[in-house]
Amino acid sequence: MIKSRPAFNLLIGGRAGEGVDVTGQILASAVSSAGWFFHINNEIQNVIQGYHNTLQILISLEPLFSHSSRFSAILAMDEDTLAQDLQTLEPDGCLIYDEIWTLNDESFKGCAYPVPFNDLAMATGGTKLMRNMVGLGVIAGMIGLDEDNVVKAINNRFSKKSDDVIEKNILAMRAGYEQAKKIATDQRDFKIVPQTHTEPLLITSGNMLAAMAAIKAGCRFFSAYPMTPSTSILHFLAKHAAEYKMSVHHVEDELSAVNMAIGAGFAGARSMVATSGGGYALMTEAISLAGMLEVPVVIIEVQRPGPSTGLPTRTGQGDLRQVLHAGQGDFPHIVLSPGTHEEVFGLVFEAFNMAEKYQCPVTVLMEKYLAESFVNLPRPDTRGLSVDRGLLATNDNLDIGEVYQRYKISADGISPRSIPGMVGGSHTASSYEHGEDGYFTEDPAYVSKMNEKRMCKMETLSKTLPAIALEGVPDAEVTLVCWGSTLGPARQATVLLKNDGVTANILHIKYLRPLQPMVHELLSKSKRPILIEGNISAQLGGLIREQTGYEIVDKILDYSGRPFAPERIAERIKRILTAI
Repeated sequence: MIKSRPAFNLLIGGRAGEGVDVTGQILASAVSSAGWFFHINNEIQNVIQGYHNTLQILISLEPLFSHSSRFSAILAMDEDTLAQDLQTLEPDGCLIYDEIWTLNDESFKGCAYPVPFNDLAMATGGTKLMRNMVGLGVIAGMIGLDEDNVVKAINNRFSKKSDDVIEKNILAMRAGYEQAKKIATDQRDFKIVPQTHTEPLLITSGNMLAAMAAIKAGCRFFSAYPMTPSTSILHFLAKHAAEYKMSVHHVEDELSAVNMAIGAGFAGARSMVATSGGGYALMTEAISLAGMLEVPVVIIEVQRPGPSTGLPTRTGQGDLRQVLHAGQGDFPHIVLSPGTHEEVFGLVFEAFNMAEKYQCPVTVLMEKYLAESFVNLPRPDTRGLSVDRGLLATNDNLDIGEVYQRYKISADGISPRSIPGMVGGSHTASSYEHGEDGYFTEDPAYVSKMNEKRMCKMETLSKTLPAIALEGVPDAEVTLVCWGSTLGPARQATVLLKNDGVTANILHIKYLRPLQPMVHELLSKSKRPILIEGNISAQLGGLIREQTGYEIVDKILDYSGRPFAPERIAERIKRILTAI
């Protein structure tokens, strides 16, 4: 008899607009209250209502690296789930579906439990829309989740609804909870061992953590034109703008968003803008303006597949080259890319310090998978974080009798920056090439000097970057080379490979411009580097070859719009190792 499971992986499938996301979010809240960890990944189509969507929630006793592509159970809220998703069910998994449907798949060998979703929803809630609450109750009962935790989560989710609506949702959930007693048998028990954390966990997404990091870093101005999958950053900051004295603007287009943020940065406010690939394309001329003016600004670019509109609600890593080369001409531009939810908070905070210290634009490159996936984790430890505003001029050290040298040439490329209104700090800020005082010049000697002065900042920064290190056993058979949110699936893949007798470590690159030191050295010492990227042209591989001369031969590329699954990474690596 299987008494418990260390993890439970659930797929909820249903039509858009029928509560798939709500079901998963309430379940996650209840799971977190019970002391379990979770990872949620949504796969949604680019339509408002009616098409098939899925939500994946992996529940575990231990912190999670990523989602998984094999499911302990599938909760089918529509017939498309039966047609499209049954092959992802584990051999000993369980399918829960509406009894009004017929299961015609002859190849399906798992256990199947029909549930009268419609009848139970109508009997308790009075509407078929509460079918999802019945399904929530079934899953909660299956995994041994305390009913009180689920009731609390429902109350929190629908706190702005009437008492009558909340009560009907609870009754529908309890009806499903009773149905679960028919599913959990001695032969197939899906219960998870209870565990209590010593501290409350934060339920959050990558986008929410980016917004929280901006608040903590002292961001005072944010502007954006809504663009999936970055929009929830705007929603979060707008909700908390008054509380944190932040000026938040939903503007008419991406050009307005970035130019307003650059203006705010010039005026002395820490500023940020968020967008996706298409919006970033429109911002590129303004990004080079920030480079010429040496104005700090932070840009969050949350990737989705292109080209053009591409797949607006899917994930990918196709914008690295665009971001690295955004804007005309050469100028300092820092590019960072977090790999985990924890890194999102730390790198976005660091981006604000870098932007002001090096007086240039900083782009934080994320993907839909990381930005919109939800996890629960300890609250970020902010005790070691401090704001560094860089080399600022002050009223005390500005000489009123001399022309202020805003762009004064220095050994490290950084000049004292004045804020408008400082006595003695007035200067010309122009998009044209200029001398140290900001006035326009075409003198070839000065043009060369100013280019060298600006680009010197990247050399200065390179000396301060932390050296990259391998994660895992040092003398592994393979080294997984990745950037961004492929880190989570790659970590889990190393666990799967170890179970199959293959040792693997990870080289994860989060400082992309300038590239972290020691990349070439570590790759040269690795037995067999394998590149893992979510694009068709191996953009990180090309960057590494360009910057270091090292070419990674073996590649695992996925450009389907779906995130990497650890099981597929492990299988691909095993095929590479056994290939002749």
